Amino acid sequence: MSIDNLTEISNKLSSSVEKFKEKTSSHQELLLDHVEKSDEARMNFKDGIQSEIRLITEKMDEMNEDNFNIPKLSTLFSYIRSPVEPKEEIKKPFIKDSSHQDNNQVLMKESPQLKEWPTFTGEGEYDHM
Repeated sequence: MSIDNLTEISNKLSSSVEKFKEKTSSHQELLLDHVEKSDEARMNFKDGIQSEIRLITEKMDEMNEDNFNIPKLSTLFSYIRSPVEPKEEIKKPFIKDSSHQDNNQVLMKESPQLKEWPTFTGEGEYDHM
C-alpha cells in the first residue's frame, strides 16, 4: 500500500466519522427538543390543574357554610310516625339469660373432684410434669 492510498482511506474515514457525528448530533438535538417540549406541556398541564383547584377552593370558601349544615337526625324523606303500637315484649327490659350458669353447674358436677386428680411424685418414666 502506498502513502496515497493510506491518506485516501484516512480521509474517507474522517469524513464518515464527521457524517456520523452530524447525524447523531442531529438525532440528539431532536430528542432533546422533544423532551423539552414534553416537559413544557407537562408543566403547563400541571399549572392548569393547580389553577383549577385554586379556583374551586376559593369558590367553596366563598359559599356560606350554613347552607350545608344539616341537622343530625334529618333525612331526605320526612319521618312519618307509625300509628301501630310496639309489642309489649319489646317494651319490657331485657330478660337475663341464665342458661350459661346452668351449663357451668352441670360441668362442675361432671368434672372430677380435686381429691381425685392424679398427683405426680416425680418417680417413674411417665410420672412427671
